[in-house]
Amino acid sequence: MMQKDKTYVAFVCTGNTCRSPMAEAIFNKLAEEHGLDVVAESFGMMTATGLEVSQNSVVACSEIGIDISQKTATSASDIELKKFDKFYCMSQNHAEMLAHFYMIPISKIEVINISDPYGGNVDIYRQCRDEIFNSVKEIIENYEN
Repeated sequence: MMQKDKTYVAFVCTGNTCRSPMAEAIFNKLAEEHGLDVVAESFGMMTATGLEVSQNSVVACSEIGIDISQKTATSASDIELKKFDKFYCMSQNHAEMLAHFYMIPISKIEVINISDPYGGNVDIYRQCRDEIFNSVKEIIENYEN
């Protein structure tokens, strides 16, 4: 049985190999630094559970002291969605899929608009990481208030 003393949030993208794993790891690091009882997980709307995260995501995160090399993708259909208080979607498309296919209330979904670095070079991933970092910092501030 799941304990409900922690708050769980989810970061959602397409493949759960680039954006959402970076967001999950960045969020958990900042939440820990700020002493928050909020835990992030991530999943993809169109992925297969078990895929490795992209090498460029691993590199971009390692440059800011975050190791996601052991993270693997999780499909939306393989995760217990009920436990999440909030879903942070990388695009409007992900939000619509969550609402439509998984009946997640719109009130629990927020779109943070991070463009997909998939297939890009490491500089594109660094830009993506920095965008995610700034978005996550704002989200963390909301949990502190």
